[in-house]
Amino acid sequence: MKNLQYQVLVLGLGNLIMSDDGLGVYAVNELKKQKWLPGAAILEVGTSIINYLEEISHAQNIIVIDAISFGYPPGKIYRFNFDDIDWPSASLDAHGISLPAIIAMARVISRLPAKVIIYGIEPAFVLLGSKLSEPVNKSLPLLIEKVSREVQMILE
Repeated sequence: MKNLQYQVLVLGLGNLIMSDDGLGVYAVNELKKQKWLPGAAILEVGTSIINYLEEISHAQNIIVIDAISFGYPPGKIYRFNFDDIDWPSASLDAHGISLPAIIAMARVISRLPAKVIIYGIEPAFVLLGSKLSEPVNKSLPLLIEKVSREVQMILE
């Protein structure tokens, strides 16, 4: 993947051994089963987003998938434009280094990504375990459909 530029890069974040926190990884593994047009790439990032700084800095558009907790009922699907959020200044989070810190680094390197969209599902629980909760698992197909549609719109 080195020295390429992606029109859209989909990143799956999360920890597979922490139940609903593995959402992003489960989602990208399903997305990888689809046939994609050139210019799209799907990466299972897990909890090591720093390892993908080069790819992120070569992508016009990024779509991030992760568990997002705002206290709404489990299974609620979220979609945010990264640049519309007032991010706290902290550079570390539960995944080691924060998404805002990585995006800032990538933009210093290459002025990319130009656009970052975040998709997520409200978790029911984030506990030691290797399965998604029922509400998150039920919402996963709709989330995958929404992300697939967004990728297709970017590529058109």
